[in-house]
Amino acid sequence: MTGFNFLFCVLSCDLELPEKVSVKTSGTRYEFPLGEGSFMVREKMSAGELRNTFNEGLPENSPEIKVYEYNPTQNDEDVLQYLIKYPIQEVSLALSADGTNDMNFSSKFEITNLNDRIGESLKIEENTFDVAETGTSAAIPNSEGIYFNISSPDFDEMNLSAGNFLITVNPKEAFSEGFALTARVVLCDSKGNEIASSEERDLTTGTSGLPLTIDLAGKTVFPQMSFKLAGSVSGGTPGRKNSLAVSMQAVGLKIKTVSGLTMTGEDLEDLDNDPATPDGNVSFVSDFAFDGINDYLISAEIESGNLNIFSKIPEGWSGVKVEMDKVSISQTGGLTVGEESFADGENDGTYLFNKTVLLENQKILPGAVGVSGQVSVSFENASLVFDETKDNPEIEISGSCQIEKLGNLKIDISALGDAAQTSGLVDTGLSFSTLLSDKLGDAGNLIKNVRLSGVEGYVYAVQPGFEAFNNTSYSNCNIQAVYETEGVAKNLDLVTGSLALKETNLDLDALADEDFVVTDTTIFNEKNYSVKTSNNVCDLLNDMPDNLKIRYDLSGFTNPESYIELSSGDFEKLTELKSVQIFVLFKIPVQITLDDKVDYPVAESVNDGYIKISDVKKLVESINSDGEEEENEEDEDLLKRDSQEDFEDVKKYLDLVESVSIFYKTKNSTKLEIRGTMEDSLTEIHKDLTIAPTADYPDEYKEIEITDREDLKKIFNTYPFNPIFQVSIKADGGEIPRNAEFGITGYVRICLNGEVEIWSKNKENE
Repeated sequence: MTGFNFLFCVLSCDLELPEKVSVKTSGTRYEFPLGEGSFMVREKMSAGELRNTFNEGLPENSPEIKVYEYNPTQNDEDVLQYLIKYPIQEVSLALSADGTNDMNFSSKFEITNLNDRIGESLKIEENTFDVAETGTSAAIPNSEGIYFNISSPDFDEMNLSAGNFLITVNPKEAFSEGFALTARVVLCDSKGNEIASSEERDLTTGTSGLPLTIDLAGKTVFPQMSFKLAGSVSGGTPGRKNSLAVSMQAVGLKIKTVSGLTMTGEDLEDLDNDPATPDGNVSFVSDFAFDGINDYLISAEIESGNLNIFSKIPEGWSGVKVEMDKVSISQTGGLTVGEESFADGENDGTYLFNKTVLLENQKILPGAVGVSGQVSVSFENASLVFDETKDNPEIEISGSCQIEKLGNLKIDISALGDAAQTSGLVDTGLSFSTLLSDKLGDAGNLIKNVRLSGVEGYVYAVQPGFEAFNNTSYSNCNIQAVYETEGVAKNLDLVTGSLALKETNLDLDALADEDFVVTDTTIFNEKNYSVKTSNNVCDLLNDMPDNLKIRYDLSGFTNPESYIELSSGDFEKLTELKSVQIFVLFKIPVQITLDDKVDYPVAESVNDGYIKISDVKKLVESINSDGEEEENEEDEDLLKRDSQEDFEDVKKYLDLVESVSIFYKTKNSTKLEIRGTMEDSLTEIHKDLTIAPTADYPDEYKEIEITDREDLKKIFNTYPFNPIFQVSIKADGGEIPRNAEFGITGYVRICLNGEVEIWSKNKENE
């Protein structure tokens, strides 16, 4: 019963008031808790937490870093271990079925002599023009002219960009003495409209072996035209008529357009200057490659496919008849198709010809495939348009090879892989100094005392899952960590040498539970990983790398045969999977050696073989708050005095205090040697703590009892009395168990002895 309650009871009774009221305090104890501070390493460093931490700083579009806790023995007393999986590259095999499905080729050939053959085939009828002698000077009378025909070839009209008519004029009999004829020849259409004319000359004795010339550039000629003479006559015998024989020859014609043209192959004669080619025929030869497969194919068998050879009618052409003869496809040691295998394809009127052939069971090899043949050309009421920029018209022969399915493929292993993906620098986004300061605050500096050992790294180059890739490897591989440590650039070779492809079905996400804990024991079986990293991988993590990047450089694939063989089914699957997955997997046991480099706080660091934590409470708060500063309750009083007024009241009862005891328990399953103290700088009280290596709090509390009157005076005369708890961790080595935990809890007990006056009548009357 408190003094106040006792007084209340007394005053409530109908009794005579005493002179004073006192309470004996002998054996009275006051107890109040100090609270608990603890943390479990595995909870603070859970795989999920580490995942979030590592991936927060990754560059955009970077692959995710995956972290797992590894517990293959499923024993919580064993060392805490982590797995960190970092993707290095997904290397495309650059193997595509699409490339074999649409392989096109084309070849243009000139109908070398077509212009000449049409022009030279023009047959112009010879005709006669009568001239009258006048005896005097006079103009040649205008007339309708003399009609003549171009009898061959048949055409409607022909527009020319160049060429001439050469006109020969010769008298059939000599003119009378003294007669003179000066004239030009005028070429007209059938209606008498002038088309063009020659130069004017003295024709009295004819053209004398030097024909008149009519320039036909830009002119249009017709099958039926006329000509007449324009000029003058003089002298001679009046009334005498003389006849002139007039003949024309077309030379150097260059045709722009022609319509209504009909010519047989015989009419066209030699079209390609090849004596072995029949008249009206043109030979062609073209090569094409299997685009998209040629780079890596050694050989294959076509299980399903076809080849189409065709020629489209040139723009502006019609009435052209082309027949393909003697067509063949040949490849040395490979594809061979003769003329008898081709069939006519559909023709919607836009093709000169269209031929198809099935390619089943044909063998294909890398390199060019030759296509050759011969086409015959003829015209029937044709319209042709000629390109003025070219000497001869061209016809394009095109082909399309569609391979739907390949089988029995033999592929050059060294040609696989996208060269652009076999080297590069991958930014992991990891900077450990920033990461630690963000997550642990000032406590992150303590990591500088930690040196890991037993860290192992494994590189996995996972092939798409085909037996054909067994015994395949990158002949040379270099994987290097590039980073900074305290501003100093460093690099570390992780892998040098060959890198074998493995058929590994390693899905860590599937093996992990909801807390990302993996217990599978086959992960590091040699059949799963490609190569183990160098033994100095610990150096990388012990350097606490900043701006960590992974540089990789891979050579081409190799195997003992230098090729792989695939069935059609494997090939189709492989073109869907398309890549080799390369990643590194670190196994990190929390197996450490401690160096006494940094104490906490850093400013108080002393190299004495122990890592000193000057304020355990502050450290635990920093760790548990993810590095964010919390308001430190520096004014909190261990004796639970709330204010200066309470402080003054309590001082009055100092003589009653027999002892102040601090009871505490610790747990330490970290396997680290830890010793502790309680210190208060104001009272200069220093007490050692016993920290035993126990997995849980023991049943019994340890006691720090303060009975010295001077010490008690210091405690009660100090407000707030707020001692700090310190620990020192021996700089030594050891393994941190999976369930490692450190904590401290306690309470304060104040024991009283004596008598305290709680009411006095004299004092009441004063």
